Parts: sequence; structure tokens; C-alpha cells
Amino acid sequence: MSEKSERLLKIYARLKRGPVTIETIKDWASKNNIRISERTFYRDLNELESSLVLPGESIVVSVGEKNRKTWKIEYTAGHATLDGYDINSYLMFKNFMPMPVVLSRKKSLDKIEKIFYKNHSKSRFEDFATAADLQVTSSHFYELNEPVIYEKIIEDCIWSIQNKREMKILKTKYDHTSLARSVTSPMKFLPVQLLYHRGVVHLCGFVKELDKFCIYALEQIKKYKLTNNMFDPEPYRIRLEQEMTLRFGVTENMDHHIYDIEIEFSEMSGFFVKNHSWHPGQQFTRLSNGNFLMKFRCGINRELVGWIFQWLSNAKVRKPEILRDLVAGKASEILDMYVSDRQLVSVNSFKAP
Repeated sequence: MSEKSERLLKIYARLKRGPVTIETIKDWASKNNIRISERTFYRDLNELESSLVLPGESIVVSVGEKNRKTWKIEYTAGHATLDGYDINSYLMFKNFMPMPVVLSRKKSLDKIEKIFYKNHSKSRFEDFATAADLQVTSSHFYELNEPVIYEKIIEDCIWSIQNKREMKILKTKYDHTSLARSVTSPMKFLPVQLLYHRGVVHLCGFVKELDKFCIYALEQIKKYKLTNNMFDPEPYRIRLEQEMTLRFGVTENMDHHIYDIEIEFSEMSGFFVKNHSWHPGQQFTRLSNGNFLMKFRCGINRELVGWIFQWLSNAKVRKPEILRDLVAGKASEILDMYVSDRQLVSVNSFKAP
């Protein structure tokens, strides 16, 4: 087989996974060590479009904004049927999604189910779907209970990210992700990624004027504006991935220092903690006393200290000293609040300047 034929087969296999633009095909090629010019990719895609003749499928090209082409395979007939495993996979996907997303997109999900039933009526999709209402559900613990907030902003964020467009964040409310005091609106915001974390959908992006990443819970953003100002998101995606390894969760760090963190967990809690994902760099060691030592490297933020308190007396910070002092200090504040019966006030001592 010639090099060109082999390449065309690989591109066709990539198209079978979903639509592509010239940007996505170049990114895919780079990751698969395919070294050819952009012009050659255009020729290959055009050749596949004109010459591919397979039963029940064809390559279709659509032209969008700024003559941006998208290639995809369209199927004229679907013969594959869904089995019980496939249907349960979809139903788990739907029922385990965050409640505000499910409710704000109910019409779309209903439409998908109608298509499933119409095209796979022999698969007993409707029987599985009815049973799932009782058998597959979610507690929705920790999730937003105002789905109407998500109806428009998610779509606008997806549009901005997909089309590489800058947003203007004009007004925000309350302190969800412990953003530094220097972060004020209005601001120019380069949206990079939507991120689901602890029951909330967040928008991650870069603020050039501050040279930093900011992460907003969607319900924080009260007023915003879409723009046609384009930017290249790729460098920011790489930097965002690195940034998230320096945070515990999504909350902004209290300063620029990065620490080697060690937390000892009691035996039973340790078994639970080590089997869950908390930080990309987490490592666990079994101690001679039966307990577990968790190690990772990141900054200190409100989310980390709050997470440590979650384990009550089953967790103890070994290092660094500053984190030990913070946890002990917060424990003293809580005790004093009960002893003195002082009034509650809003305070975030982890907020950076």
C-alpha cells in the first residue's frame, strides 16, 4: 500500500469518529506523527469527498463562518441496533449528568430519545427508558438548583470556545472560586474550557491584562457580552492544563508558592481516599501503623483547607508547616465561635491580593 493510500485510510478512520475541520485534522495528525502540509490535507479531504463510494455513507462538506470548512460522514441508512448495554450507557449518561444541565436541556434530550426510538424501535429503547426513571437516578447532592441559569450561558460559552472568540465579562456576583482582589469586572476574557467540578459547571479562561487564569462558576457570571474578536486558544489550553496541576480543585491559590504536601489519613479513611481522584499528582504510601500517607504538590487554597476539614479527626497535615498552621488556626476560630457565641460574618482569609 502506498504512503498516500495509507494516509487516506487513516483520515477516513478519523472521520468515522466525528466531523473534522482543518484545525482538528492537523491536531490529530500531529499527535499521530503524520507530517504533511495543510495544502496536502485539503487535497486528501477533497479526494475522499469526491471518490469515496461506500454503501450507506458519503462525505459531506459544510462551509461556516469565514469560509471555515467542516468534513463529516453522513449515513443514509442505519442498520446497527442498540443492545441493552448501549441503552443503559445512554441512560446513565443522562441521569448522572448535573441536574441543571439535564433540566435546561430537556427538549434536546427528549428529541434524542425520540430519534433513538424511531431508528432503533426493535431495541426496546422505550422499555429501558421507562425503567430507568426508577432504577437509575442521582441524589444531585451539591448541585445547583436553579437550572434556568444554564439555559443560555452554556450555549454562549460553547459558541465562544468553539469559534475562538473573546468574551467580555461585565458583572459577576459572590465569591465562588476565591478569585484574587485584583480580579475585577468588566474584563476581556479568553474562554478556553468548560469544567464540571463538585456539582457546578465552571468557565475557565485567561485574562491578558492580569496575565492569569480565572475560573468562574457559571452562576457567578451575571452579565457578559459575546464578541467577534478571535484568539488562538491552543497555547492557553496547554497552560491551563499546567495551571490545574498547581491548584487543589479549581479555587485560586492564596499566593504564588507551590508546596510539597503530606497528609496522613487514618486506616479506614485512607482506604477510601486512595481510591478516589483528588489531584493529578496524588501518591499514597501505607505506613507501618496501618494509616496512609498522601503526597502531592500544589499551592494552598480555600478548597484544600476545606477538604482537609471534611475528614474531621481522620486526617492530619504533616507538611508544610504553613498548611498545618492554617488548619489548626481555622479549627481554633471555629471553636472560639462556639465558645464565645459570636455572630457569623462572611470572611475569606485565603483571598490573594
